[in-house]
Amino acid sequence: MRLAWTCTGQLLVLLLSELRFSAAAANLANNKTLAKLTGQLQSASFNHTELLIRATADILLQHYTTFTSKQLYVRWEDGASGPLVDEILRRTATHLSVLVERDPPATPADGLDQSHHQQLRLLNLLLVTDCAEFDHVVAGLTDELYDYSGLYTVLLVGASSKRQHLETAGIILRTLWARYIVNVVVLIGDGRQQRADGDDDDDDVRLYTYFPYGEDYCERALPVVWNVYERGVGFVHREHSPFPPKLDNFYHCPLAVATFPVFPFIIPSAMMANLWPGHAERTEQEEEEEDLKGIEAMVLRTLRQRLNFRLQLMNVDPPDWGTAGPRDQATGASAYIRHLRANLTIGYWATTLHRNRYMASSFAYYTSQLVLAVPPGPPYTSLELLRCPLDKPIWTFLLCSLAAGLAVIGLLRWAGSPTARHFVLGHNAPNRAWPAMIAVLLGAGLSRAPRGSFARALLLCWLAGTLVLRSAYTSSMIRFLQSDRNHTVPANLPALLDAGYQLYMYRNYSFAFDAYPHIGARVQLVTAHQFRTAIVRRLQRPGARLCVLLPLETVTFLNRNLTRTGQLLRIARERVTVAKLAIYTQRTSALLGPLNKLLERFVASGLLHRWAAQYHQLRFLANPYQYRGRQQLVLADMDGPFEILLVGLGLGAGTFLIELVAGRWEGGKRKKRQSGEQ
Repeated sequence: MRLAWTCTGQLLVLLLSELRFSAAAANLANNKTLAKLTGQLQSASFNHTELLIRATADILLQHYTTFTSKQLYVRWEDGASGPLVDEILRRTATHLSVLVERDPPATPADGLDQSHHQQLRLLNLLLVTDCAEFDHVVAGLTDELYDYSGLYTVLLVGASSKRQHLETAGIILRTLWARYIVNVVVLIGDGRQQRADGDDDDDDVRLYTYFPYGEDYCERALPVVWNVYERGVGFVHREHSPFPPKLDNFYHCPLAVATFPVFPFIIPSAMMANLWPGHAERTEQEEEEEDLKGIEAMVLRTLRQRLNFRLQLMNVDPPDWGTAGPRDQATGASAYIRHLRANLTIGYWATTLHRNRYMASSFAYYTSQLVLAVPPGPPYTSLELLRCPLDKPIWTFLLCSLAAGLAVIGLLRWAGSPTARHFVLGHNAPNRAWPAMIAVLLGAGLSRAPRGSFARALLLCWLAGTLVLRSAYTSSMIRFLQSDRNHTVPANLPALLDAGYQLYMYRNYSFAFDAYPHIGARVQLVTAHQFRTAIVRRLQRPGARLCVLLPLETVTFLNRNLTRTGQLLRIARERVTVAKLAIYTQRTSALLGPLNKLLERFVASGLLHRWAAQYHQLRFLANPYQYRGRQQLVLADMDGPFEILLVGLGLGAGTFLIELVAGRWEGGKRKKRQSGEQ
């Protein structure tokens, strides 16, 4: 009986042990399954994050390192992105200098930091977790800190579903296009529940970008999947650069251009017909294609053909560059750019520091000289013509030599000893030394040569010197009489203003006097009609006290037509300043890249100079009516010598009359004295 209870107890113990072992085994199996599922989820999340890191590092190493500037700016907003940033920096730190920040430096309220000029941020990496954080980052992308033409990679690491990636990328790209940021790619990371949602296709990272101009649309940021980064493959489409050229073809989209007539740079076709009556009439199709003529009109037309955009001209009225400044203070053509009414403006836009603070200029493709159109100087009088062939030092030397010789002769005659007088003046002609010296100077001969070797040596020296002077004077006089017979106009602007000349402009070229406000205050602006009708006529009057500031190209172009009516614009010898011409657009415009590329080609190939030569030719600065061959002198050219001859004859006749009167008076006194003595 005891044995039976013992066996029963052992069976119960064995049964309890088996139950306990089975429960433990089941528990262990459940734990392993849970651990396996957790590991798979973590592995999936880690693998996708690794793909994001590799895709980002590939873009940075292959494209960011090609720039001269190797400074990478990393902006991130979420603390959870710290490990992601660390891994990206670990792979790129040996190739790029990195600046990591969360809050950028503050800028002034007006967006223009004038205290200092720092380097703009060209290579940028933005890490955010959602669109709200992206909006916060974009608020700090000011054009005073960031170069909008640089490279931008946006890494969004908190997207919830892959189905929303395209929509999210569109929001980001449209926001950046509003700031004219074109070179941008967007990489979006998946959330950790992708596998749980049943989406197994998460072994790739898609690269999103946009093209602002296309065959069926203009200025729109439509997101496209431009490339795909796969595990073990990298970017699938190797020929697709993350930052392709997007503005080489505008697909006939319109670009608004603000301009106005500036001869000969921008000339409306209607004005060209008025300037050149013989200009051939054009067909209706040609008028539509070529609404403008001129140097910069050819530049604009060639840009339109190469970039394939449609030109939409906006005529600035009143025609003026205006003042570039804050939007509420901008005027003229500058206001069209500041108020975003025009994409660009062209027409003798000289680059200045003030303009570049509020607008952006293209590559300076042409250098123009600003000169002063001046009237001819006052004509020389007849007596001045006799003095002009020899310069003042020569006249001074001649008069000093003559005065010294006459003084020595007088001193020897009245105070010298007979021996010294005979040694210097000769034995036979001491009393005729004065008339002889003047006679030799004027080219007359001597009736008797002086005796004595020293006196003859002095005479030969005087003969040789005066012979050279008379020959040079005669030849210079002939050439001088055959040239312009007007006083020389002051050579530069300060000398003209000191001489009492009034400075005029028919275009507001006051930017040339930004550093000289005292000169700018003396400028008078005239309209184009006043310039053509009144100012041009005044510039033909010799001795008129006015000057007009004009580009040299304008002077030669206007002379091309004025010489037909016998008029000519003359310029002062020294230029006023040099203007570097460029195309102006908004500070953040994406057009500068393709424009600069083409403009540099135009300059390097010589096209700009060829186009300018069609309107600007220096030969039109010369007077076409001036005869440049041999000219015969007429009696009118010798008015001065005849006047001197008449003065001499008058003095001689007066002296003769005085001698006659004095002789008769002396004879009468002598007769009275003799009769009184008798």
